[in-house]
This record gives sequence, structure tokens and C-alpha cells, in this order.
Amino acid sequence: MRDLLNELIEGKITNEQAEDICSEELADTTATVPVHEALGMSNPEWTALAHGAEFQDIANWRAHGWPKQCFICGHSINVEQFGWLAREHDGRMQLRHVVCP
Repeated sequence: MRDLLNELIEGKITNEQAEDICSEELADTTATVPVHEALGMSNPEWTALAHGAEFQDIANWRAHGWPKQCFICGHSINVEQFGWLAREHDGRMQLRHVVCP
């Protein structure tokens, strides 16, 4: 297993290389662990990727902290509890509630 996001944070790979590595893992029909675990990603990180966030966005959140507020309603978001979507807003990837409170 590897830690793809840390490799990005440390500048060992590019976002494009991370995408290629992920594609290779997804294509591996002999894998014995889920892809996100093989890449060293948490469930929230894998979810953000599925929502359209780039590896670099997620690596930045890991290194500097995840968005803590919904860009629509301004209420707090706890990424571990889910109920959020990663979406582009004001030219960058941010989080919003699935349904704002």
C-alpha cells in the first residue's frame, strides 16, 4: 500500500500521476483491499474524489485542514459525519451540505 496524498504533498508525484496510479489500482482485478485503502485514502477523501475533487485538492485539505463551513448556508460541516458534497465554488473546490439545515 502507498500514501498517494502524502506523495502529492511532498512533491514526489503530480496530480496527473496520481490519477494514473488510481486508474491502475481500479483496473487491478486481483486486488485484495478496496482501492481507497490501497491508495492510503480515508473514506471522506475517497468520497471527495468521487464528487469531483482533484487529488491535489484533497491533498491540500489533508495538509491544511478541510473546509469547515458550507459555502451555501455557512453552517458547519463535519467531514467524518458526511452529509456533504464537494463542489467547485468561487473558482475552487469547497464543501456544501447535501441538504442545508
